[in-house]
Amino acid sequence: MEDLEFYTRRVGEPLTAEEKAEIAALKGRPIVFDEDCPPTTLEQVEESLRLMQKYNTRCLTKEIYMKEFPERFKNRVVG
Repeated sequence: MEDLEFYTRRVGEPLTAEEKAEIAALKGRPIVFDEDCPPTTLEQVEESLRLMQKYNTRCLTKEIYMKEFPERFKNRVVG
């Protein structure tokens, strides 16, 4: 597994030349999904949009999903 690199950006901060070159190099490459992270279905997108409108938020939390879909969280093994 390759090492991951994390960094933060400030809102409105312009991209550096290196960042622009990295983005340009990625254009045209196919999106490859992992088995543990499949593509989002249209139904999942519609569900998320409905919840974002209902709760007037851009960030859906686990608590929101637990409130809306308690059956999805029953009998789950935690550990």
